Amino acid sequence: MMLLFIGALALGLTALAIGADRFVAGAASLASSLRISPLVVGLTVVSLGTSLPELLVTTTAVIVGHSSIGLGNVLGSNISNICLVLGICALLQPLMVESKLFRLDYPALMVATVATWLMSSNRVITRFEGLVLLIGLALYLVLVIRSADEDTKKLLAPTNSSTQLTSRRKVFVQMISGLVLLLIGSQLVVWGGVGLGRALGLSELIIGLTIVAVGTSLPELATSIAGVVKKQHSIAVGNVVGSNLINSTAIIGIPSILKPMEVEGVALLRDYPMVFLVSLALWPIFWSRRRGSGRVNRWEALLLLAGYLLYLRLLAFF
Repeated sequence: MMLLFIGALALGLTALAIGADRFVAGAASLASSLRISPLVVGLTVVSLGTSLPELLVTTTAVIVGHSSIGLGNVLGSNISNICLVLGICALLQPLMVESKLFRLDYPALMVATVATWLMSSNRVITRFEGLVLLIGLALYLVLVIRSADEDTKKLLAPTNSSTQLTSRRKVFVQMISGLVLLLIGSQLVVWGGVGLGRALGLSELIIGLTIVAVGTSLPELATSIAGVVKKQHSIAVGNVVGSNLINSTAIIGIPSILKPMEVEGVALLRDYPMVFLVSLALWPIFWSRRRGSGRVNRWEALLLLAGYLLYLRLLAFF
């Protein structure tokens, strides 16, 4: 039976990765054909698209009565995005950090992290609190768009009208197939994760914090590594900060609106503090300035990876 759970988990994670890739690619193509600003595409389609696995897994888990897996998925994803995704990328190549990240994006991440922690202090995130988180994300997106440089708001060149309809049909098929894979994958991940946790005698929270969280972070890892390979460091760094901000707002907010999300006491004492500490650590790491820009060095990447290993040890004893 354990092999069945492992197989379902592996198949579900694969479906999530492929589904997210298809949905993001299709949505980006659709935005291009509609001549939407590349800035808006990056802020909405790409960031939200790579967070779709977390959203669907968390929502599914909360609705079927496994809030611990859902919350663990969010907290574990935030930790793995910083320690693993950013750490692996910076280990491959030192990352430059744009100074404008310090003005809005990083402060917004810290506000969302603290706000979510405070909302969870009474052991439940209510529908009203979920709505507040979504409103906060919407305000952030408005501020980002308003503060964007005008030279980044370029409309894409119009496509030939004779090929637009066929192209959009292909894009819609790509997006729908991606969503179907995401839905199937999220169901398999939750079912396999719950079954595996019970078979191993592990709590649902631990499964959510580790196996499920790392699995649903695969799109962020793939996107960030691609950014490093193409020497687009802002993609790698921005993807981590943006995804964690979305996790702390939309990925917790939407499921909480559908059904209040229960919070285990151990998460308040162990996992929320860890999310806060690794998020706070980004400031001195990003602030190692070189010619007006921040920089994530390889030795800092090793510290992030070591921090994740220490966290896994903490899970074993706490």
